[in-house]
Amino acid sequence: MLKQRILSALILLPLPILALYYESPWFELLCAVALTAMGWEWEKLVLKRFTVLGMLIAVVGVACVFMLGDFPEVAWTLPAVMTVVLYIAVKKENTEHQKLFAFGMAYSVYPMVALAYMLQNYGFVCTIWLIGTVWAMDTGAYAFGKTIGGPKLCPKISPKKTWAGLIGGMATAAVWGLGCAKLDGLQNFGFVMIVSAVLAAVSQGGDLFESWIKRYLGVKDSGNLIPGHGGIFDRTDALLAVTPIVVLILAFFPELDFWG
Repeated sequence: MLKQRILSALILLPLPILALYYESPWFELLCAVALTAMGWEWEKLVLKRFTVLGMLIAVVGVACVFMLGDFPEVAWTLPAVMTVVLYIAVKKENTEHQKLFAFGMAYSVYPMVALAYMLQNYGFVCTIWLIGTVWAMDTGAYAFGKTIGGPKLCPKISPKKTWAGLIGGMATAAVWGLGCAKLDGLQNFGFVMIVSAVLAAVSQGGDLFESWIKRYLGVKDSGNLIPGHGGIFDRTDALLAVTPIVVLILAFFPELDFWG
């Protein structure tokens, strides 16, 4: 299993980095693939079957990413509107968990739009910093949790997570933030380290939230798309949680001089 996880990571890891570096149209293509997988996986996870409604998530998401530059108001508003539309459409079918399924629209699309916003307005290094913060948290939490062990963080939802893993992951993310800040020539690297550590904790919350959804639905993994890793939501749950928060900080609190 470990070899399979490492092999999958080595194959898949360069793709988002290259797509972010070369930007359009590769980033939009990456979003299209990711959102298509999310829509397919979400309807299988929640509805236990395939419908055209799952693909609506992909269509709306890709459209919003493309419209962000010229029509930002539409890109930020459309997912909320379509979440309501999706809820009504599923409700007419008398489908169980319709609220949760409709939530998948906002849950999937807004983070992708937010990621596009970061790339367009703050550049490659800032965007990679965010993604790397999540990876650093995941890696640090695994390493420290395995090595130290100790009290469980939230045993009823995710029995393997520990407080040592959380603290170790936050420290690892802080070091990663320092490296990115130095690379981009920022002077406020101390603040970036603090933000990285806080976001690492938030990303752990996103991981726990997705674990709660899976327990609620009675499944172990969100899917089996990625060998050794489960589904796409299993790999992106933390990123889905932190990306909109970072964009809100960058957009509405420029006085913090957070990045740049």
